[in-house]
Amino acid sequence: MLVNEMNRVAIGDMVRRTAGRVPNKAAFVDGDVELNYKQLDEKTNQFAHYLLNNGYQKGDCIATIAGNSYEHAIAFFGLAKAGMTWVPINPGISLAEKQYILEEVEATTILGDPAFLFNNLEDFKHYSLYVFGDEAPKAGTSFISTLENQSTEEPEVDIQDRDIAQIMFTSGTTGNPKGVMISHQSVFIASLANIIEIDIKPHTKATIMMPMFHCAQHTFLASFVHIGATCVVIKGFEPASLMQTVQDESISLMFALPIMYKAILFHPNREQYDLSSLDTCVYAMAPMDRSTLEKGIKEFGAKFALGTGQTEMYPATMVFKPEEQLRRFGSYWGTSSLINDTAIMDDEGNILPDGQVGEIVHRGPNVMSGYLNNDEASEQTREFNWHHTGDLGYWDEDGQMVFVDRKKDIIKTGGENVASIKVEQTILNHPSVGNAVVVGLPHERWSEAVTAFVVPAEGKELTKEEVISYCKEHLGAFQVPKDVLIVDELPMTTTGKIQKHRVRTQFQSHYMQGNPMERN
Repeated sequence: MLVNEMNRVAIGDMVRRTAGRVPNKAAFVDGDVELNYKQLDEKTNQFAHYLLNNGYQKGDCIATIAGNSYEHAIAFFGLAKAGMTWVPINPGISLAEKQYILEEVEATTILGDPAFLFNNLEDFKHYSLYVFGDEAPKAGTSFISTLENQSTEEPEVDIQDRDIAQIMFTSGTTGNPKGVMISHQSVFIASLANIIEIDIKPHTKATIMMPMFHCAQHTFLASFVHIGATCVVIKGFEPASLMQTVQDESISLMFALPIMYKAILFHPNREQYDLSSLDTCVYAMAPMDRSTLEKGIKEFGAKFALGTGQTEMYPATMVFKPEEQLRRFGSYWGTSSLINDTAIMDDEGNILPDGQVGEIVHRGPNVMSGYLNNDEASEQTREFNWHHTGDLGYWDEDGQMVFVDRKKDIIKTGGENVASIKVEQTILNHPSVGNAVVVGLPHERWSEAVTAFVVPAEGKELTKEEVISYCKEHLGAFQVPKDVLIVDELPMTTTGKIQKHRVRTQFQSHYMQGNPMERN
């Protein structure tokens, strides 16, 4: 008999209930491995028992440093069933950041991929290591071996809905990363809302291509497991390989970045692959340029939807729905998820009327429990009893949210405020542009100069003059970049976000005394 089973809300229960409904349904397809829901439920139970039988206590923090795999999924669902706290660490961050996170949560154990663990083996020697993969590890313990001889029955653990299920760390662009504490309730309820908002069905076959350690992919994975869909694990993005997988596996739901959809749609061999199985295409992290969106809807015959949120406000928080996609273009976030209240607020805490720009604030069960060991920062996000996102936006006349920019990314130039994202969207609509970012750089005359960094589309040639001319056609004079730098690549996070802070830091002296652009 499970403890407090009558009315509890717990992430692990999602797995058990789905296994009870569709035990033989494929839960994960990961290369040659296929795991049904009965097997997923049993293996997560076995891992939970292993932890509880080996001295780990409810509430202990256990970290993962890993890419996408069915083992990674077993690990975090097993941790949830054991009442422990999952701490996913982005493998792409620096060793110093990894060590900071491990110390901050007082972790003693790391689960992960061999490449990520053994590259820093000396630095991780004081931790218990459990290694994903089929091969015998050169150090630590095989993760799969922990499941042997353990009970397949659900462990008896008293789990409350507000218990912390996971601590996900922010990117730390202005200092050490902050640990966002997320409860069982937040993940559980957000997963149900996503099922309704995105119209996920039990027969859905979905990609798990974005990183599992990131909130965006994790929340969808939880939704897929909750409804009993099939998750197809994809390790990394390569357009031709992905198209082959969509064709072979009859993928019906794909979650990807706009730049990924663009790479697929404009791939020279696109016509060689049958992508007709696609029914729903979800994108996030950035708006999609008009040409890519129109081409995607036409060629795939699929519904496109944008989901937004943040680690602190477990996604999806707002959805720009399929029926709105071709009615309006720009940086639209759509309407609130059915579990959220959303408002626009000024700096004094006043709720603003439609059409006025202010900070986007939310309320709902998916608000974080707070930042780990940082009460001051937690309180700042909760001022006026709303969760503050740091994003600026406004409601349009049809009740659709328009995202203006991050507060910190607004460019103050010559007495005007320029939304960097508006300039980026304009540049991205140029047919020869593959990717772009716009930042404000220090300038003696303008205070901040609007500056664009542009990556040409594959096989295309592009000049600074072409981009500026295009911007002059579509933007106000004060919004046109003072300079455009054509670059081969932009600094990106492993989750696909352009690291604007790195661009600003690297080029902060671009308009120094003597630079020809000083005269613009």
